[in-house]
Amino acid sequence: MRVLLLRGAFAAGVQIELAIKQLDCAIDSVATAEEVWAALAVDVYDLAIVDLDCVEAGARDFLRQLRSSHKGLHVFVLAGRSAIDQVAAALDHGADEFLIKPIDADELRLRASGLAARRSDRGADELVCGPLRLEPYSRDVSLDGKAVDLSPRERAVLQVLLRERGKVVSKDYIASRIFSLDDDAGPSAIETYVSRLRRKTAHPKVEIRTVHGLGYLLMDRL
Repeated sequence: MRVLLLRGAFAAGVQIELAIKQLDCAIDSVATAEEVWAALAVDVYDLAIVDLDCVEAGARDFLRQLRSSHKGLHVFVLAGRSAIDQVAAALDHGADEFLIKPIDADELRLRASGLAARRSDRGADELVCGPLRLEPYSRDVSLDGKAVDLSPRERAVLQVLLRERGKVVSKDYIASRIFSLDDDAGPSAIETYVSRLRRKTAHPKVEIRTVHGLGYLLMDRL
């Protein structure tokens, strides 16, 4: 999952960013509405989290344009209690979810994960391939009911493969979902993570197949 966060520069904004990073996703943080448009011009995001306090004026027009120009993007708004009317307007103009500040980190992660799960027809509780399962909310990974210890990046790659199971997924696409603009990494690093995943999830009924020149295919062997 790739997240675009429009946040303030104070401690609360940092707390929000740290909470979202625990979802094993790529997150790009910006400080102004203009930077939101610049980021959207060069990358595709699954979720935009918008602190309405950072949209100095024209929040309704900003959200309406965000929705109309990026129809597949889920929008999550944050606002203080004194701006509850802005939240109502945001929901009327394209926002999918909201939270009132101060933000509870666990609730933020739960709601953000639920929104991300809506991006496909598969529900958040269906990240399964044969005996291999990843719980999106807890991020627990199990194989035949036994816990599998994965690093955050390995888990992030697995989540992409599970969401696209049965389809060939390119290294570029996987990298775009797990690396932020500030990360000094790219598609070549995906080979390392996939190699580790193959070793840690080795099972007669699970295969991560390399499709040469195209990418990787996660499939269950019946």
